[in-house]
Parts: sequence; C-alpha cells; structure tokens
Amino acid sequence: MKRHQALSFAVALALWAGAASATPPDPAPESANGPGLPSLAADRATWIPVEARNHVTGSNGRAAVLFGVAEERGRKRLAALRVECFDGVTAVHVDVERLRLFPSAFAVRYSLDGGRFVAGAWQAGAGGSGLALAGEPAVAFAGELYGKTELRLAVARPLSVPLLFTFAVAGAEPGLGPLAEHCRWSAGPSVSDAGR
Repeated sequence: MKRHQALSFAVALALWAGAASATPPDPAPESANGPGLPSLAADRATWIPVEARNHVTGSNGRAAVLFGVAEERGRKRLAALRVECFDGVTAVHVDVERLRLFPSAFAVRYSLDGGRFVAGAWQAGAGGSGLALAGEPAVAFAGELYGKTELRLAVARPLSVPLLFTFAVAGAEPGLGPLAEHCRWSAGPSVSDAGR
C-alpha cells in the first residue's frame, strides 16, 4: 500500500510539474471558470498520456490525466482526473489541493452529460486525500466516459457544502485506449459499447 501511495504521489508530482512546463491550459479569463482555470469546452478536452515506472517493483504503468475544476462555496480550484494502470490493476483518482476526506463521512454521486446524478462506489484516496476507485469499478467507470463530453462529481460531506468537480471528458476513447490495451480491460459492454 505504501509503495502505491508513493507511486501515486510521484505520478501526481510529475504530472503537475509536466503541466507547468508544458503549454498550460488556456486561462480563458472571460469564462465562467474564473481567471487561471482551464476552459471546459468539450472540443478542448485533452487527455494527457503518461508512462511511468514503479522503481520499487520494477513494473511499468500508464496513466491518462485530464484537468478540470473543483468548486466549493463559489471558489474554484484546479482538479485532476487520473486513470492509471499499474501491475495489472486499474484505478481512477480525482485530486484537488487541500481535499481531506474521512473514509465513512462522505458520499459521491456523478452525472454524465447533464443526466441524473447516480451514486458511485468512490473511497477516500491514500491518506484521505482525493477520491479513488480501483479494480472492476474503476474499469466500469472509465468505460462510461466513452462517447461522453462532461463528467460532474458531487461530494457531500457532513457539516460542509458539497464539492462539485467538472471535467470535459470528450476524447476518452483515444485518451484511454492505450490504458485499456495495457491493462487488458474486458471487451464487455461497459468499455466497447459505451456511448453507442
């Protein structure tokens, strides 16, 4: 578990550093996202492919990262949606700065393309930071993104206002395709027929 936590932290740092040195998302100050936050137009969604190596186990892994917005009490922050595959295990993570969750004290619901919000099996990420799905639920969730343009996640916590994440997920097929192949996702309907 500690090896996975260290690897996830290292991947997150590499992604944030890479994003800082690469062409940054268009700030679009006139947009509703606020200054310095990426535009969430579906035609601008960009899945960033990442190849990584776990130096503890020696295994290679792949990830695809997408940046979006987290909103709480009218304040917006940069958020990251990361789908990864290491040692044959698929995981989905949602990260945002200063998010701490207690394992049994929150509920997550998600909506695709403005549809109704449905409950998800999300858990607190390593150390209570961010959200995480692993294994078959992660594969099924990633498959649901195919053919969609917008993902919204609502996190309800006791004694706090909901936290809403918004990601433009268009382009999931080419963005997640290398992961599906690398991690040998099943050819079931959740992946191959999603969005049809």
